[in-house]
Amino acid sequence: MEALFAYAIMTFLVWIFAHYLYRVRSTKFIKSFLDSQNSMMLLASSNKVKILNKNGLELLGFNSLKEFLDEKTCLLNSFIVEEECLDKHTYGKRWIEAIEKTKYQSAKVKIKSKKDGLFYYYRIKLSKLEGRNEYILIFTDVSDFERSKNELKNCAENDPLTKIYNRTKVNHLFESIFVNAKKYNQHFSVILFDIDHFKMINDTHGHNVGDKVLFELARLTQSLFRSSDILARWGGEEFILILKDTTGKQASMLANRVRVAIDKYNFTGVGNLTCSFGVTQYQLDERKIELLERVDEALYEAKENGRNRVVIK
Repeated sequence: MEALFAYAIMTFLVWIFAHYLYRVRSTKFIKSFLDSQNSMMLLASSNKVKILNKNGLELLGFNSLKEFLDEKTCLLNSFIVEEECLDKHTYGKRWIEAIEKTKYQSAKVKIKSKKDGLFYYYRIKLSKLEGRNEYILIFTDVSDFERSKNELKNCAENDPLTKIYNRTKVNHLFESIFVNAKKYNQHFSVILFDIDHFKMINDTHGHNVGDKVLFELARLTQSLFRSSDILARWGGEEFILILKDTTGKQASMLANRVRVAIDKYNFTGVGNLTCSFGVTQYQLDERKIELLERVDEALYEAKENGRNRVVIK
């Protein structure tokens, strides 16, 4: 009986040792395979990276796998926060398992290369190893495609002269702003303003100077508002500002502050100029066209009453 028990123990220990050798050898094989690939690849469990290949180490600025593993920092910290990209705020520590549950078992990430200091976009595709609670993650470089897509998006959403949002983008943003305002009973205000006697500036100084004025006005206005406020070129010399969580009275005070700043600013080739402002606050359940008509009427009154002033309706 004792001999049988000893034999069982010995068999069990041999099995453990054989399994250990298999794991070590298979891991070494996987590492050799990953290092032979040109793209960034890694081996990971559900919440921990075990092997990062040479391409990945170079990209993230590590000299060896030991240095990377000793760092004990989550790989998620290397992912740059950007819309539609995976980062440390997206899924949490078990982000690999979360990706596996997505429809295509993939995610997009943005990484700053330590080699050249440039930003790159990658599409992560993962595959679970059969019989092991481990995954192979393949990072495919999609930077050219993403940059082209971003350029097209930028052209579609931004005014090419002033580099701020255009009317199309603002109309799109209005949809979500109106939905949230109605759903959560939020208030917001709109400022519509334009340059007084802008045609005279173009006629006197030329369109190139007029273009510089529009660009400088956009930069000046941006510097006076919060990053959450939305500024856009509404058309010609007309600009629109959408101020979230702002009453009409607060918006009127802000508009007057901007008016004074513009009046004091020395514009290239022109010197001083003035702007007229219309201000209004969103009223519950009203339509976008009603709000825009009201702020347009306020701007018209500011023009009719002598310009360089703020009118609230």
